[in-house]
Amino acid sequence: MRRRLSKPLVIVIAWAAIVLASLYVVYRLVDPLPPRHFAIAAGIAGTTYDEFARQYARVLARNGVELEVRNYAGAVEHFDVLRDAASGVEAAITTFGFTEPRDAETLYSLGGISDSAIFIFYRNAEPITQFAQFRGKRLSIGTPTTALRSLMLEVLKATGALDDSTRLVDLNYIEAIDALIAGEIDAAMFPLQVDDSLLQRTLAAPGVRLMDVAQAEAVSKTVPGLKHVVLWRGLISLARDIPNSDINLLAVRTRVLVRKDLHPALQYLLLEAMRDVHWGPGPFNGLSEFPAEQPNDLPLSPTAEAFYRSGSTLWQRYTSFWLTSLLNRIVFFVIPVVAMLIPVIGFAPRLFRSLFVRRIEKLHHALGNLERDFEHSLERPHGGFNFGDSCLILAESGHVGAINTCILPCSEIRRKHVPRQIFLQRTAHSICRSHSTNVFLNHAQMDSESVQVYFEWACDRCALAC
Repeated sequence: MRRRLSKPLVIVIAWAAIVLASLYVVYRLVDPLPPRHFAIAAGIAGTTYDEFARQYARVLARNGVELEVRNYAGAVEHFDVLRDAASGVEAAITTFGFTEPRDAETLYSLGGISDSAIFIFYRNAEPITQFAQFRGKRLSIGTPTTALRSLMLEVLKATGALDDSTRLVDLNYIEAIDALIAGEIDAAMFPLQVDDSLLQRTLAAPGVRLMDVAQAEAVSKTVPGLKHVVLWRGLISLARDIPNSDINLLAVRTRVLVRKDLHPALQYLLLEAMRDVHWGPGPFNGLSEFPAEQPNDLPLSPTAEAFYRSGSTLWQRYTSFWLTSLLNRIVFFVIPVVAMLIPVIGFAPRLFRSLFVRRIEKLHHALGNLERDFEHSLERPHGGFNFGDSCLILAESGHVGAINTCILPCSEIRRKHVPRQIFLQRTAHSICRSHSTNVFLNHAQMDSESVQVYFEWACDRCALAC
């Protein structure tokens, strides 16, 4: 009996092994563990972008993830290394102006993190409020690899300020400030923080003015990546009333981009760092305004969409990063495991029942043949018992007790010349008692209804024999 039970058990175990092996392959290949190190491209060391990246690194370090900050001169280089999978850079702090149509296939946006105001300083006897007034001037709008240059070129073209008489000078921010103070150029444009020492130095320079952009709102709606902000009166210095009036400025929308193959768990951790760094109010934004789901020329990451719309899950708020990652993976696999095991759970009982029923049918047939052999042997005056294959089937089935219980009483009946009717009655009772007891009651796997059905069958056989 143990040998017979092992057959369906082997099928169930084999199916379960296939399911578990498949899940393991999926677990390792489809949803691998998040790495503990990745790199982010930032601006030149000491710039605002560099400081943001290093603050992110400190937040990620608390969760056991190392964020390597790599400094590059401009946005062009940021996009170059981010597009190159072999560079090892999987994230970048950058602005608009350098995306290409094919970037949507490999890059995601995690949202905006700040609005960096563009301060436009100039030397002129009369106030300049429109970009068209820069025709014929010597302008510094950043080096060719910077996002600022790309954006301001679009602004100058849109406002009609760029013509053959306009001269563009390639200088970095510090060189541009020095050249403007020295009178070597007529205007300089650069993004700075309100508390930056370069801004304080430029505002204090004699003969240098800060431009109030009269068309700031219209320009921001025309050139993607720009925003209209207001530098409120006295925001730089209340004591000295700097500026002495509200100034309309343009601001660059700063965002964080990642490669699509960056693990979702690391994307979420980077979003958490962005929230920690940019949650507070600033000169041009309110409390909790950043990070923000902003209009972008690149698709927003699905992880970022869930972050902005649903916030943190329960265990993300109360457990560590790595425990959260493990719980997410468990949930990811529990549903498929249960779904794949449902057929196994439903199939196993039916398989056991089918095998038992087949076995029972075979035993019924053997017992019927045995009864017929008894009858034929009684009809032969001098013949012996010849049970043939029926006894062999019972013996191979492990029911030797049933054979002994049936045959021994029959031998005694033959010897004492018991009438045929009594012989058949005792034989049927012996078959009923031995077979029912040995086959069914010793198999706890069979339900009570099946046992009852067979007992009724056996009793019917006894009644027929009588």
